[in-house]
Amino acid sequence: MKKHAPRALLVTVSMMMLIVSQTMGKPNQEDEAGMHLHYLEIVCHDVAAQCAILERLHGVTFGPAVAEFGQARVARRPDGSMIGVRAPLAEHEQPIVRAYLEVADIEAAVKEAKAAGAVIAYGPVEQGDTGTWAIYILGDLQIGLWQR
Repeated sequence: MKKHAPRALLVTVSMMMLIVSQTMGKPNQEDEAGMHLHYLEIVCHDVAAQCAILERLHGVTFGPAVAEFGQARVARRPDGSMIGVRAPLAEHEQPIVRAYLEVADIEAAVKEAKAAGAVIAYGPVEQGDTGTWAIYILGDLQIGLWQR
């Protein structure tokens, strides 16, 4: 099973990038759907390899590691969204692809997530001058929230 984990992660990342690519170019998408992807976080063991393939497949450019993003290499998209690729920050952290969706009021969003039965894993946490983020877990999924 572990032998297929890198392939599964690559497929998941590619699917997320396809969704991001298809929705980011539509100006009314945010208004219609009521959500906007702010940050796509990819946690993996081979950051250089993931950045290289994402650059080749999706035409993004990753910069050097950014301390306030957990040493993630970040690519900024023309619409203002970001993609970050980083190594696990702790031995127990597993590879994951996590989307951070923008919210107008992160405190209210966290409260709503709790009311829906979610566990708040992190936050809200101020992220320098980029905003405030939180992560909730509901079932077996982790979703990030971000308020600019």
